[in-house]
Amino acid sequence: MKIQTNTAANAALGNMRVNSQATERSIQRLSSGFRINRAADDAAGLAIANKLRNDGKALQQAQRNGAQASAMLQIADGGVQTIASVLDRMKELASAAASDNIGNQRDKLDTEFQALNDEIQRIVDTTQYQGTKLLDGSGAASVGVDLTTAGNTFDDNGSEVAKVTVSGKAYAATYSIASDADANGVVTVSWTDANGDAQTDKALAVDGAQKLEFKKAGITIETALGFVIGDGTDPASFDGKDIVVESNVSSGTPLSILVGATGDPSGADKIDVSLDQIAKLSGDLTSLANAQTAMASVDTLLDTVNDFIGTLGSIQSRVDFANQNVAVTLQNTQAAESTIRDADMAYEMTQFTKNNILSQAAQSMLSQANQSTQGILQLLRG
Repeated sequence: MKIQTNTAANAALGNMRVNSQATERSIQRLSSGFRINRAADDAAGLAIANKLRNDGKALQQAQRNGAQASAMLQIADGGVQTIASVLDRMKELASAAASDNIGNQRDKLDTEFQALNDEIQRIVDTTQYQGTKLLDGSGAASVGVDLTTAGNTFDDNGSEVAKVTVSGKAYAATYSIASDADANGVVTVSWTDANGDAQTDKALAVDGAQKLEFKKAGITIETALGFVIGDGTDPASFDGKDIVVESNVSSGTPLSILVGATGDPSGADKIDVSLDQIAKLSGDLTSLANAQTAMASVDTLLDTVNDFIGTLGSIQSRVDFANQNVAVTLQNTQAAESTIRDADMAYEMTQFTKNNILSQAAQSMLSQANQSTQGILQLLRG
């Protein structure tokens, strides 16, 4: 029998320490709800869980981005729907002024026509979200047109043409414009596309101010009051004119909505929203001819508004589906993090109970081991 080293007591003490540490870890997990509370618990698991949590935070914000984008598009939709209603009334006024039974009352119709036209511009200028204008074309993805390029014979600063815009559909090419010799009022645009194939696009025009949209070509031309269409024999304002579009012209900046967790610059995690410009009409109802031209201009602008509405609808639908996808991705990301980081409370409770009992047993055995050397005193007393 030995008294210098109590091997049994040391063994009981060691087991008691191990059981106490295990009990403490169980208490920590039960009180925090996490299986991993420090890197030592599971270093690799903690790294993976942290990345998943980071992605989850980004996805939560992407979900809010989508909701805010839907609100932004609803604002744009409200503005453009109001413009469509204004155009209904303007078409009614122009129709009245385009008939001679109106007598000398055209000036009164024109007063309301001009007021409504100004209201269109006011709606365009004030329809915005967080300071971003939605109807003025500032968020349009478009290439510009350089009318100062050598060899360009088209001038948009004269008395015949008010403005030329080129959308993102346009190729870097020379667009030749002419009136159709066989159809009065038809304007034809011809160009060669990126594949080297000859292409044409047509629009119906009248004398005076209007907006001519060549959707296939990606070109819009706004004519001035001095514009003359011609009849196939008399020269028209467009005959022999070209628009030159270069590949290095300036680009517009579309609105970008982040609907993912990475901000991938290739565009995989974002939706670009390109909203073209809506502008008020040019023209008046002061004469029969002007009223007839105004009717055509109203129809042209209404086509633009309807195209705008179609674009808004398609983008809203895409954003809604993107939001659904983000919600599912977020749910699965959080579930993946949970499987790694979160504690199984039932399992941890059984472990706590086991470790607690073992700790108490080790304490009891340590007491018994300490008592085992008491027999040596009997020998010493004998």
